[in-house]
Amino acid sequence: MLEAIASSSFGFWTVAALVVVLDSIVLLTPGEFAFAFDRRGKAAVRAAASPYLVRNKDLSFALIFFARTFFVSSATAADVSEEELNALVRQASQHRSIYLYSAVTAFLLLAAGPALTAFLGIPTALLIVLPALYANAIVALIDVTIARRQFKLSGKALSSLAFEFIVCPVLVTNLNKRLLDRNVVPNTFQLVGDDRALQSRIKANLEFHELPVPQTRLDQHG
Repeated sequence: MLEAIASSSFGFWTVAALVVVLDSIVLLTPGEFAFAFDRRGKAAVRAAASPYLVRNKDLSFALIFFARTFFVSSATAADVSEEELNALVRQASQHRSIYLYSAVTAFLLLAAGPALTAFLGIPTALLIVLPALYANAIVALIDVTIARRQFKLSGKALSSLAFEFIVCPVLVTNLNKRLLDRNVVPNTFQLVGDDRALQSRIKANLEFHELPVPQTRLDQHG
Protein backbone atom coordinates (compact mmCIF):
# COMPACT_ATOMS: atom_id res chain seq x y z
CA MET A 1 0.00 0.00 0.00
CA LEU A 2 2.79 2.43 0.92
CA GLU A 3 4.56 1.66 -2.36
CA ALA A 4 1.37 2.39 -4.30
CA ILE A 5 1.01 5.76 -2.54
CA ALA A 6 4.67 6.64 -3.11
CA SER A 7 4.52 5.79 -6.82
CA SER A 8 1.22 7.60 -7.38
CA SER A 9 1.11 11.14 -8.77
CA PHE A 10 -1.11 11.98 -5.82
CA GLY A 11 1.24 10.41 -3.27
CA PHE A 12 2.56 13.76 -2.05
CA TRP A 13 -0.93 15.09 -1.33
CA THR A 14 -1.98 11.83 0.35
CA VAL A 15 1.03 11.86 2.66
CA ALA A 16 0.54 15.57 3.43
CA ALA A 17 -3.11 14.93 4.31
CA LEU A 18 -2.10 12.07 6.63
CA VAL A 19 0.42 14.37 8.32
CA VAL A 20 -2.34 16.90 8.95
CA VAL A 21 -4.66 14.25 10.43
CA LEU A 22 -1.95 12.90 12.74
CA ASP A 23 -0.89 16.41 13.71
CA SER A 24 -4.47 17.25 14.70
CA ILE A 25 -4.43 14.67 17.51
CA VAL A 26 -5.18 16.16 20.92
CA LEU A 27 -4.61 14.02 24.02
CA LEU A 28 -6.95 14.83 26.89
CA THR A 29 -6.43 13.85 30.50
CA PRO A 30 -9.17 11.50 31.82
CA GLY A 31 -12.11 13.69 32.79
CA GLU A 32 -11.32 16.37 30.21
CA PHE A 33 -13.55 17.12 27.22
CA ALA A 34 -13.10 19.45 24.24
CA PHE A 35 -15.84 21.92 23.38
CA ALA A 36 -16.59 24.84 21.08
CA PHE A 37 -19.28 27.51 20.99
CA ASP A 38 -21.97 27.64 18.31
CA ARG A 39 -23.13 30.91 16.74
CA ARG A 40 -25.59 31.45 19.60
CA GLY A 41 -22.80 31.17 22.16
CA LYS A 42 -23.92 27.76 23.42
CA ALA A 43 -21.19 25.27 24.32
CA ALA A 44 -21.08 22.07 22.25
CA VAL A 45 -19.13 19.43 24.21
CA ARG A 46 -17.55 16.41 22.50
CA ALA A 47 -17.69 13.32 24.70
CA ALA A 48 -17.21 9.63 23.90
CA ALA A 49 -18.65 7.02 26.24
CA SER A 50 -15.79 4.61 25.41
CA PRO A 51 -12.81 6.73 24.34
CA TYR A 52 -9.76 5.46 22.48
CA LEU A 53 -6.72 5.74 24.74
CA VAL A 54 -3.16 6.74 23.86
CA ARG A 55 -0.70 6.81 26.75
CA ASN A 56 -3.66 6.63 29.14
CA LYS A 57 -5.19 9.76 27.64
CA ASP A 58 -8.33 10.24 25.56
CA LEU A 59 -7.67 10.61 21.84
CA SER A 60 -9.40 13.53 20.15
CA PHE A 61 -8.83 15.48 16.93
CA ALA A 62 -8.61 19.23 16.42
CA LEU A 63 -10.01 18.65 12.92
CA ILE A 64 -13.39 18.01 14.55
CA PHE A 65 -13.41 21.76 15.19
CA PHE A 66 -11.89 22.62 11.80
CA ALA A 67 -11.11 26.34 11.44
CA ARG A 68 -12.82 27.09 14.76
CA THR A 69 -11.69 28.08 18.22
CA PHE A 70 -12.11 25.28 20.76
CA PHE A 71 -11.40 24.90 24.45
CA VAL A 72 -11.03 22.19 27.09
CA SER A 73 -13.37 21.55 30.03
CA SER A 74 -13.03 19.17 32.96
CA ALA A 75 -15.65 17.18 34.84
CA THR A 76 -13.60 17.60 38.02
CA ALA A 77 -12.97 21.36 37.74
CA ALA A 78 -14.79 23.97 39.75
CA ASP A 79 -17.49 26.11 38.14
CA VAL A 80 -16.31 29.28 36.47
CA SER A 81 -18.17 32.56 36.66
CA GLU A 82 -20.63 33.72 34.02
CA GLU A 83 -18.21 36.52 33.25
CA GLU A 84 -15.41 34.05 32.47
CA LEU A 85 -17.70 31.98 30.24
CA ASN A 86 -18.76 35.11 28.36
CA ALA A 87 -15.10 36.02 27.94
CA LEU A 88 -14.51 32.64 26.27
CA VAL A 89 -17.47 33.22 23.96
CA ARG A 90 -16.06 36.63 22.99
CA GLN A 91 -12.62 35.14 22.47
CA ALA A 92 -14.05 32.52 20.12
CA SER A 93 -16.00 35.09 18.09
CA GLN A 94 -13.22 37.68 17.92
CA HIS A 95 -10.71 35.40 16.22
CA ARG A 96 -12.88 33.67 13.63
CA SER A 97 -11.14 35.44 10.75
CA ILE A 98 -7.70 34.18 11.74
CA TYR A 99 -8.75 30.61 11.02
CA LEU A 100 -9.33 31.45 7.35
CA TYR A 101 -5.67 30.48 6.94
CA SER A 102 -6.63 26.94 7.94
CA ALA A 103 -9.35 26.89 5.28
CA VAL A 104 -6.94 28.20 2.62
CA THR A 105 -4.40 25.51 3.52
CA ALA A 106 -7.02 22.77 3.38
CA PHE A 107 -8.21 24.02 -0.02
CA LEU A 108 -4.69 24.05 -1.46
CA LEU A 109 -3.93 20.62 -0.02
CA LEU A 110 -7.15 18.77 -0.78
CA ALA A 111 -8.52 20.53 -3.86
CA ALA A 112 -6.05 22.74 -5.73
CA GLY A 113 -3.05 20.41 -5.40
CA PRO A 114 -4.74 17.21 -6.62
CA ALA A 115 -6.63 19.08 -9.37
CA LEU A 116 -3.47 20.71 -10.74
CA THR A 117 -1.67 17.37 -10.50
CA ALA A 118 -4.37 15.70 -12.59
CA PHE A 119 -4.23 18.34 -15.34
CA LEU A 120 -0.61 19.54 -15.28
CA GLY A 121 1.36 16.84 -13.48
CA ILE A 122 2.95 16.78 -10.04
CA PRO A 123 6.05 18.94 -10.81
CA THR A 124 3.98 21.86 -12.09
CA ALA A 125 1.41 21.42 -9.32
CA LEU A 126 4.12 21.62 -6.68
CA LEU A 127 5.63 24.73 -8.29
CA ILE A 128 2.26 26.45 -8.04
CA VAL A 129 0.91 25.15 -4.72
CA LEU A 130 4.03 25.08 -2.50
CA PRO A 131 4.74 28.85 -2.81
CA ALA A 132 1.07 29.51 -2.05
CA LEU A 133 1.23 27.27 1.04
CA TYR A 134 4.35 29.04 2.33
CA ALA A 135 2.92 32.50 1.60
CA ASN A 136 -0.27 31.59 3.48
CA ALA A 137 1.76 30.23 6.42
CA ILE A 138 3.89 33.38 6.61
CA VAL A 139 0.86 35.69 6.56
CA ALA A 140 -0.83 33.52 9.22
CA LEU A 141 2.30 33.74 11.37
CA ILE A 142 2.41 37.53 11.01
CA ASP A 143 -1.28 37.79 11.94
CA VAL A 144 -0.82 35.58 15.00
CA THR A 145 2.28 37.55 16.04
CA ILE A 146 0.32 40.81 15.92
CA ALA A 147 -2.38 39.28 18.12
CA ARG A 148 -0.01 37.27 20.35
CA ARG A 149 -1.12 39.05 23.54
CA GLN A 150 -4.76 38.20 22.88
CA PHE A 151 -3.78 34.58 22.28
CA LYS A 152 -1.54 34.65 25.40
CA LEU A 153 1.39 33.25 23.40
CA SER A 154 4.83 33.29 24.99
CA GLY A 155 7.94 34.05 22.96
CA LYS A 156 8.88 30.36 23.12
CA ALA A 157 5.46 29.25 21.86
CA LEU A 158 5.59 31.78 19.02
CA SER A 159 9.08 30.62 18.01
CA SER A 160 7.91 27.01 18.01
CA LEU A 161 4.92 27.99 15.86
CA ALA A 162 7.18 29.78 13.37
CA PHE A 163 9.51 26.79 13.13
CA GLU A 164 6.65 24.35 12.52
CA PHE A 165 5.03 26.48 9.83
CA ILE A 166 8.32 27.05 7.99
CA VAL A 167 9.25 23.37 8.08
CA CYS A 168 5.76 22.12 7.19
CA PRO A 169 3.26 24.79 6.07
CA VAL A 170 0.39 22.28 5.81
CA LEU A 171 0.29 22.33 9.64
CA VAL A 172 -1.50 25.67 9.39
CA THR A 173 -4.61 23.51 8.92
CA ASN A 174 -4.47 22.79 12.66
CA LEU A 175 -3.93 26.39 13.71
CA ASN A 176 -6.76 26.09 16.25
CA LYS A 177 -4.83 23.37 18.10
CA ARG A 178 -1.77 25.59 18.33
CA LEU A 179 -3.79 28.49 19.70
CA LEU A 180 -5.65 26.38 22.27
CA ASP A 181 -6.07 28.45 25.43
CA ARG A 182 -6.15 26.46 28.69
CA ASN A 183 -6.12 29.44 31.04
CA VAL A 184 -9.81 28.94 31.81
CA VAL A 185 -11.06 25.34 32.17
CA PRO A 186 -14.83 25.29 32.88
CA ASN A 187 -16.64 22.44 34.57
CA THR A 188 -18.03 20.12 31.88
CA PHE A 189 -21.40 19.63 33.61
CA GLN A 190 -21.73 23.40 33.90
CA LEU A 191 -21.53 23.56 30.10
CA VAL A 192 -23.78 20.58 29.40
CA GLY A 193 -26.80 21.85 31.32
CA ASP A 194 -29.89 19.62 30.91
CA ASP A 195 -28.67 17.59 27.92
CA ARG A 196 -29.31 14.11 29.36
CA ALA A 197 -27.82 12.22 26.40
CA LEU A 198 -24.56 14.12 26.77
CA GLN A 199 -24.66 13.73 30.54
CA SER A 200 -24.96 9.98 30.04
CA ARG A 201 -21.93 9.85 27.71
CA ILE A 202 -19.85 11.91 30.10
CA LYS A 203 -20.87 9.68 33.01
CA ALA A 204 -19.93 6.57 30.99
CA ASN A 205 -16.60 8.18 30.09
CA LEU A 206 -15.82 8.90 33.75
CA GLU A 207 -16.79 5.36 34.75
CA PHE A 208 -14.59 4.03 31.94
CA HIS A 209 -11.66 5.81 33.58
CA GLU A 210 -12.85 4.75 37.04
CA LEU A 211 -13.25 8.37 38.04
CA PRO A 212 -15.89 9.51 40.55
CA VAL A 213 -19.13 10.66 38.97
CA PRO A 214 -20.50 13.84 40.62
CA GLN A 215 -24.04 12.63 41.38
CA THR A 216 -25.02 16.00 42.81
CA ARG A 217 -24.39 17.52 39.41
CA LEU A 218 -26.50 14.92 37.67
CA ASP A 219 -29.29 15.35 40.21
CA GLN A 220 -29.30 19.10 39.69
CA HIS A 221 -29.79 18.65 35.96
CA GLY A 222 -32.42 15.95 36.23
